[in-house]
Amino acid sequence: MPLSKTEAIVLHTRKQGETSKILSLYTLHYGRLSVMAKGARSLKSRYSGVLEPLNHIQIVFYRYEARDLHYLSQAEIVTPFASVHGQLGKMALAAIPCEIIERSEVTGHTNPQLFRLLLESLMLLEEAETGQRQVVRAFMLRYLALSGFSGEYRLCLGCGQEKLRERQFFDYGSGGYRCGDCEGRSGEGESLSRRALQALHFLGQSGLEKSITLRVGPDLGHELDQFLLANLRWHLEGLHVLKSIQYLEKLQKSMHQSKEEEQGKENGQPDPQYPG
Repeated sequence: MPLSKTEAIVLHTRKQGETSKILSLYTLHYGRLSVMAKGARSLKSRYSGVLEPLNHIQIVFYRYEARDLHYLSQAEIVTPFASVHGQLGKMALAAIPCEIIERSEVTGHTNPQLFRLLLESLMLLEEAETGQRQVVRAFMLRYLALSGFSGEYRLCLGCGQEKLRERQFFDYGSGGYRCGDCEGRSGEGESLSRRALQALHFLGQSGLEKSITLRVGPDLGHELDQFLLANLRWHLEGLHVLKSIQYLEKLQKSMHQSKEEEQGKENGQPDPQYPG
Protein backbone atom coordinates (compact mmCIF):
# COMPACT_ATOMS: atom_id res chain seq x y z
CA MET A 1 0.00 0.00 0.00
CA PRO A 2 2.63 2.58 -1.08
CA LEU A 3 1.97 6.32 -1.16
CA SER A 4 2.12 7.62 -4.70
CA LYS A 5 2.20 11.17 -6.07
CA THR A 6 1.03 12.46 -9.43
CA GLU A 7 -0.73 15.23 -11.31
CA ALA A 8 -4.37 14.61 -12.15
CA ILE A 9 -7.38 16.15 -13.86
CA VAL A 10 -10.74 15.57 -12.22
CA LEU A 11 -13.01 14.00 -14.85
CA HIS A 12 -16.07 13.33 -12.71
CA THR A 13 -17.14 12.93 -9.10
CA ARG A 14 -19.95 11.09 -7.37
CA LYS A 15 -21.20 10.97 -3.81
CA GLN A 16 -20.19 8.14 -1.51
CA GLY A 17 -21.93 7.71 1.83
CA GLU A 18 -22.82 10.85 3.78
CA THR A 19 -19.59 12.83 3.50
CA SER A 20 -17.23 11.22 0.97
CA LYS A 21 -16.63 11.36 -2.78
CA ILE A 22 -15.36 8.94 -5.38
CA LEU A 23 -13.23 10.75 -7.93
CA SER A 24 -12.69 9.69 -11.52
CA LEU A 25 -9.25 11.09 -12.38
CA TYR A 26 -6.97 11.08 -15.36
CA THR A 27 -3.40 11.12 -14.09
CA LEU A 28 0.00 11.78 -15.60
CA HIS A 29 1.69 8.64 -14.26
CA TYR A 30 -1.12 6.09 -13.79
CA GLY A 31 -3.76 6.85 -16.42
CA ARG A 32 -7.40 6.76 -15.39
CA LEU A 33 -7.99 6.04 -11.69
CA SER A 34 -10.88 5.90 -9.23
CA VAL A 35 -9.96 7.42 -5.87
CA MET A 36 -11.96 7.66 -2.65
CA ALA A 37 -11.79 11.05 -0.90
CA LYS A 38 -13.04 10.43 2.62
CA GLY A 39 -14.85 13.35 4.23
CA ALA A 40 -14.56 15.48 1.07
CA ARG A 41 -18.19 16.64 1.35
CA SER A 42 -18.11 17.57 5.03
CA LEU A 43 -18.40 21.26 5.95
CA LYS A 44 -14.90 21.39 7.40
CA SER A 45 -13.23 19.37 4.63
CA ARG A 46 -9.66 20.36 3.78
CA TYR A 47 -10.53 19.53 0.17
CA SER A 48 -13.12 22.31 -0.18
CA GLY A 49 -13.01 23.56 -3.78
CA VAL A 50 -10.05 21.34 -4.68
CA LEU A 51 -11.77 18.24 -6.03
CA GLU A 52 -14.22 19.90 -8.43
CA PRO A 53 -14.58 18.45 -11.96
CA LEU A 54 -12.14 19.91 -14.51
CA ASN A 55 -9.60 21.00 -11.85
CA HIS A 56 -5.92 20.27 -12.49
CA ILE A 57 -4.59 18.99 -9.15
CA GLN A 58 -1.60 17.36 -7.48
CA ILE A 59 -2.46 14.34 -5.36
CA VAL A 60 -0.84 11.94 -2.93
CA PHE A 61 -2.79 8.70 -2.62
CA TYR A 62 -2.62 5.15 -1.32
CA ARG A 63 -2.28 2.94 -4.39
CA TYR A 64 -3.43 -0.69 -4.22
CA GLU A 65 -2.00 -2.89 -6.97
CA ALA A 66 -4.84 -5.42 -6.96
CA ARG A 67 -7.76 -2.98 -6.54
CA ASP A 68 -9.62 -0.56 -8.76
CA LEU A 69 -10.36 1.90 -5.93
CA HIS A 70 -7.56 3.84 -4.23
CA TYR A 71 -7.61 6.28 -1.30
CA LEU A 72 -6.71 9.96 -1.32
CA SER A 73 -4.22 11.26 1.24
CA GLN A 74 -3.52 14.82 0.04
CA ALA A 75 -4.63 17.11 -2.79
CA GLU A 76 -3.95 20.66 -3.89
CA ILE A 77 -4.94 22.74 -6.89
CA VAL A 78 -2.38 23.32 -9.62
CA THR A 79 -4.68 25.03 -12.14
CA PRO A 80 -8.26 25.94 -11.12
CA PHE A 81 -9.50 27.01 -14.60
CA ALA A 82 -11.55 29.87 -13.18
CA SER A 83 -12.75 31.10 -16.58
CA VAL A 84 -13.96 27.62 -17.58
CA HIS A 85 -15.85 27.21 -14.31
CA GLY A 86 -17.28 30.71 -14.60
CA GLN A 87 -18.82 30.34 -18.08
CA LEU A 88 -21.46 27.72 -18.87
CA GLY A 89 -20.41 27.45 -22.51
CA LYS A 90 -16.76 26.83 -21.70
CA MET A 91 -17.67 24.37 -18.96
CA ALA A 92 -19.94 22.42 -21.33
CA LEU A 93 -17.16 22.23 -23.94
CA ALA A 94 -14.49 21.24 -21.40
CA ALA A 95 -16.69 18.38 -20.17
CA ILE A 96 -16.62 16.71 -23.61
CA PRO A 97 -12.94 15.58 -23.71
CA CYS A 98 -13.19 14.63 -20.03
CA GLU A 99 -16.18 12.37 -20.65
CA ILE A 100 -14.59 10.84 -23.77
CA ILE A 101 -11.53 9.84 -21.74
CA GLU A 102 -13.57 8.61 -18.79
CA ARG A 103 -15.74 6.38 -20.98
CA SER A 104 -13.10 4.97 -23.30
CA GLU A 105 -9.77 4.77 -21.42
CA VAL A 106 -8.92 1.54 -19.62
CA THR A 107 -8.24 1.93 -15.89
CA GLY A 108 -4.53 2.12 -15.07
CA HIS A 109 -3.35 2.43 -18.69
CA THR A 110 -0.66 5.13 -18.61
CA ASN A 111 -0.52 7.63 -21.48
CA PRO A 112 1.41 10.83 -20.66
CA GLN A 113 0.73 12.20 -24.17
CA LEU A 114 -3.01 11.98 -23.58
CA PHE A 115 -2.69 13.67 -20.19
CA ARG A 116 -0.78 16.55 -21.78
CA LEU A 117 -3.32 16.77 -24.62
CA LEU A 118 -6.20 17.02 -22.17
CA LEU A 119 -4.38 19.57 -20.02
CA GLU A 120 -3.41 21.71 -23.04
CA SER A 121 -7.00 21.59 -24.31
CA LEU A 122 -8.36 22.80 -20.96
CA MET A 123 -5.74 25.55 -20.82
CA LEU A 124 -6.71 26.75 -24.30
CA LEU A 125 -10.39 26.77 -23.37
CA GLU A 126 -9.48 28.77 -20.27
CA GLU A 127 -7.66 31.43 -22.30
CA ALA A 128 -9.62 31.53 -25.57
CA GLU A 129 -12.26 34.16 -26.25
CA THR A 130 -13.14 32.77 -29.70
CA GLY A 131 -12.72 29.46 -31.51
CA GLN A 132 -13.43 27.35 -28.44
CA ARG A 133 -15.35 24.71 -30.41
CA GLN A 134 -12.27 24.18 -32.57
CA VAL A 135 -10.26 23.21 -29.47
CA VAL A 136 -12.67 20.34 -28.77
CA ARG A 137 -12.73 19.26 -32.43
CA ALA A 138 -8.91 19.28 -32.53
CA PHE A 139 -8.85 17.25 -29.31
CA MET A 140 -11.10 14.61 -30.89
CA LEU A 141 -8.82 14.29 -33.92
CA ARG A 142 -5.73 13.96 -31.76
CA TYR A 143 -7.42 11.49 -29.45
CA LEU A 144 -8.27 9.31 -32.43
CA ALA A 145 -4.62 9.49 -33.54
CA LEU A 146 -3.31 8.62 -30.05
CA SER A 147 -5.72 5.66 -30.00
CA GLY A 148 -4.22 4.38 -33.27
CA PHE A 149 -6.85 5.72 -35.68
CA SER A 150 -5.26 8.70 -37.39
CA GLY A 151 -6.89 9.83 -40.63
CA GLU A 152 -5.70 11.22 -43.97
CA TYR A 153 -7.88 14.21 -44.87
CA ARG A 154 -5.92 15.76 -47.74
CA LEU A 155 -4.58 13.06 -50.06
CA CYS A 156 -6.42 10.24 -51.83
CA LEU A 157 -5.63 6.85 -50.29
CA GLY A 158 -5.35 5.30 -53.75
CA CYS A 159 -3.07 7.58 -55.76
CA GLY A 160 -1.69 9.79 -53.00
CA GLN A 161 -2.78 12.95 -54.80
CA GLU A 162 -4.92 15.81 -53.55
CA LYS A 163 -8.06 15.40 -55.66
CA LEU A 164 -10.90 16.78 -53.59
CA ARG A 165 -14.27 17.06 -55.26
CA GLU A 166 -17.26 18.92 -53.87
CA ARG A 167 -18.09 15.78 -51.87
CA GLN A 168 -16.30 12.45 -51.31
CA PHE A 169 -16.86 9.31 -49.28
CA PHE A 170 -14.67 8.96 -46.18
CA ASP A 171 -14.16 5.37 -45.04
CA TYR A 172 -13.85 5.03 -41.23
CA GLY A 173 -11.94 1.77 -41.41
CA SER A 174 -9.24 2.88 -43.85
CA GLY A 175 -9.18 6.42 -42.42
CA GLY A 176 -9.45 8.35 -45.67
CA TYR A 177 -11.15 8.94 -49.02
CA ARG A 178 -10.56 7.78 -52.58
CA CYS A 179 -10.78 10.17 -55.51
CA GLY A 180 -12.91 9.59 -58.62
CA ASP A 181 -10.06 7.82 -60.42
CA CYS A 182 -9.41 5.41 -57.53
CA GLU A 183 -12.91 4.69 -56.24
CA GLY A 184 -13.69 1.10 -55.43
CA ARG A 185 -15.82 -0.67 -52.87
CA SER A 186 -16.09 1.34 -49.68
CA GLY A 187 -16.77 0.25 -46.13
CA GLU A 188 -18.69 2.16 -43.49
CA GLY A 189 -18.32 5.92 -43.47
CA GLU A 190 -19.98 9.06 -44.73
CA SER A 191 -19.91 11.73 -47.40
CA LEU A 192 -17.79 14.78 -46.53
CA SER A 193 -17.57 18.13 -48.27
CA ARG A 194 -14.33 19.59 -49.58
CA ARG A 195 -14.48 22.30 -46.89
CA ALA A 196 -14.93 19.71 -44.12
CA LEU A 197 -11.88 17.72 -45.23
CA GLN A 198 -9.79 20.89 -45.49
CA ALA A 199 -10.88 21.93 -41.98
CA LEU A 200 -10.11 18.46 -40.58
CA HIS A 201 -6.66 18.52 -42.16
CA PHE A 202 -5.94 21.94 -40.64
CA LEU A 203 -7.17 20.92 -37.18
CA GLY A 204 -5.20 17.69 -37.26
CA GLN A 205 -1.92 19.02 -38.60
CA SER A 206 -1.65 22.48 -37.05
CA GLY A 207 -0.59 22.99 -33.46
CA LEU A 208 -3.47 22.76 -30.99
CA GLU A 209 -3.06 26.44 -30.13
CA LYS A 210 -3.69 27.37 -33.79
CA SER A 211 -7.06 25.57 -33.86
CA ILE A 212 -8.81 28.64 -32.44
CA THR A 213 -7.88 30.65 -35.55
CA LEU A 214 -10.07 28.50 -37.83
CA ARG A 215 -13.38 30.17 -38.64
CA VAL A 216 -16.24 27.70 -38.98
CA GLY A 217 -19.86 28.56 -39.83
CA PRO A 218 -22.89 26.70 -38.42
CA ASP A 219 -23.35 24.31 -41.38
CA LEU A 220 -19.69 23.31 -41.55
CA GLY A 221 -19.55 23.05 -37.76
CA HIS A 222 -22.51 20.66 -37.75
CA GLU A 223 -20.86 18.54 -40.46
CA LEU A 224 -17.58 18.38 -38.52
CA ASP A 225 -19.27 17.48 -35.24
CA GLN A 226 -21.40 14.78 -36.85
CA PHE A 227 -18.36 13.22 -38.53
CA LEU A 228 -16.06 13.36 -35.50
CA LEU A 229 -18.61 11.79 -33.17
CA ALA A 230 -19.48 9.07 -35.67
CA ASN A 231 -15.79 8.33 -36.26
CA LEU A 232 -15.05 8.14 -32.52
CA ARG A 233 -18.04 5.86 -31.94
CA TRP A 234 -17.07 3.59 -34.82
CA HIS A 235 -13.56 3.02 -33.42
CA LEU A 236 -14.06 3.24 -29.65
CA GLU A 237 -16.54 1.56 -27.32
CA GLY A 238 -18.55 3.38 -24.68
CA LEU A 239 -19.12 6.62 -26.59
CA HIS A 240 -22.60 6.05 -28.02
CA VAL A 241 -24.21 8.21 -25.35
CA LEU A 242 -22.26 11.29 -24.25
CA LYS A 243 -24.10 13.34 -21.65
CA SER A 244 -21.75 16.27 -22.20
CA ILE A 245 -22.78 16.49 -25.86
CA GLN A 246 -26.46 16.30 -24.92
CA TYR A 247 -25.99 19.07 -22.35
CA LEU A 248 -24.16 21.28 -24.86
CA GLU A 249 -26.94 20.83 -27.41
CA LYS A 250 -29.56 21.66 -24.78
CA LEU A 251 -27.61 24.76 -23.72
CA GLN A 252 -27.26 25.95 -27.33
CA LYS A 253 -30.98 25.48 -27.93
CA SER A 254 -31.83 27.42 -24.78
CA MET A 255 -29.48 30.27 -25.71
CA HIS A 256 -30.92 30.40 -29.24
CA GLN A 257 -34.47 30.60 -27.89
CA SER A 258 -33.48 33.35 -25.45
CA LYS A 259 -31.87 35.32 -28.27
CA GLU A 260 -35.00 35.00 -30.43
CA GLU A 261 -37.20 36.14 -27.55
CA GLU A 262 -34.94 39.14 -26.92
CA GLN A 263 -35.04 40.07 -30.60
CA GLY A 264 -38.83 39.74 -30.52
CA LYS A 265 -39.06 42.22 -27.66
CA GLU A 266 -36.82 44.68 -29.49
CA ASN A 267 -39.10 44.44 -32.52
CA GLY A 268 -42.16 45.15 -30.43
CA GLN A 269 -43.60 41.64 -30.61
CA PRO A 270 -45.72 40.39 -27.67
CA ASP A 271 -44.10 38.12 -25.09
CA PRO A 272 -44.62 34.39 -25.78
CA GLN A 273 -47.46 32.82 -23.85
CA TYR A 274 -46.65 29.72 -21.82
CA PRO A 275 -49.25 27.21 -20.67
CA GLY A 276 -50.14 27.51 -17.00
